[in-house]
Amino acid sequence: MELRHLRYFVAVAEELHFARAAKRLSIVQPALSMQIKSLEEELGTRLLERTRRHVELTEAGRLFLEEARRTLEQAERAARIAKRAGQGELGRLGIGYSVNAAYSGVLARTLKAFRQRAPDIELLLHELHPFDQLEALMEGRIQLGFLTAPALPIPPELATVRVGAWPLMVALPSDHPLCARTRVPVDLLVEESFVDYTGSKGEQGLPAMQRIGGFVPRIRYQSTNIMAVISLVAAGLGVAIVPSSIVSLNIGGNVVYRPLTGVTGLMEMSVAYRRHEKAPAVRAFLKVIQEQPG
Repeated sequence: MELRHLRYFVAVAEELHFARAAKRLSIVQPALSMQIKSLEEELGTRLLERTRRHVELTEAGRLFLEEARRTLEQAERAARIAKRAGQGELGRLGIGYSVNAAYSGVLARTLKAFRQRAPDIELLLHELHPFDQLEALMEGRIQLGFLTAPALPIPPELATVRVGAWPLMVALPSDHPLCARTRVPVDLLVEESFVDYTGSKGEQGLPAMQRIGGFVPRIRYQSTNIMAVISLVAAGLGVAIVPSSIVSLNIGGNVVYRPLTGVTGLMEMSVAYRRHEKAPAVRAFLKVIQEQPG
């Protein structure tokens, strides 16, 4: 039994007239009669009582009509779902992000734009450090990752698109002498104790700090959470180099941010995805990113 048999039967059952049903289906009447007869033989029961002038449903036909309609409706629904999923309008999307990404505003802006474009895609959001996002992408646990970390080693299997870049600043305890300056030369930080926003692998933080400052920093505390970093700065336990995107974080007014001089690098944010990703939802998300203001 095929879906076309159900469509043929429903048309005859609703019209109660083979000629009208054949016209509605755009087939010839003899072919329609043959298909209905074949269906009845397959089912082993009569669905229609017919004479030259009259067609009516048997009890089996009446019950079969109800189920045939449900089956056709479900088949049409399945086709619509498949079509929408193929167009990137339905499905699930795993997205990783760091706290830095959340505070930058880029994450919120992009998610809002995507929800407006594809409101029926379920977003599975995971707060992960950038290094952990790379692992999750490689393992297929997420499909997209908002990465914010200097000089991340991106595996060749992944591709990235830049979505933001911010100047680096120094976060200081509010009673620090350098707060009196409007800008802080990076070489004045050589003797400072640092609170480092580091990777999930502890050795990742120090090389990044060396690249940024041009010296080996004296790291006193490390954390994988930028909120914890700023809290430790507020407590007077050290200074931190941070992107300007998080300057809204101010723990009780105990943190002061100052632009750095002598540093040309930026903190970049990129969205990473598997290079040969074919999922329509991922492609739809990347299209939204491309349409966002730079």
